Amino acid sequence: MKFGTGNSKLSLAECRKAVANGEIVYSDEELIKIRDWLDNMADIALAIIEKNGVDNINEIIDRANRKNKDEIT
Repeated sequence: MKFGTGNSKLSLAECRKAVANGEIVYSDEELIKIRDWLDNMADIALAIIEKNGVDNINEIIDRANRKNKDEIT
């Protein structure tokens, strides 16, 4: 895969910073669960992308744009 997955998770401090502007305050445990869930979803998405033979993000964007264009017409 050419997406550069380093499998490194965000630190708790980075997660807290990412949600700092929101109105909801999350506990450390909630942030860890959210981070781990998002990490799992990213792994699944990348596995599907790899299975479909996509080599780079531009190809994903091009395919999505073509699909959207076809659905509109």
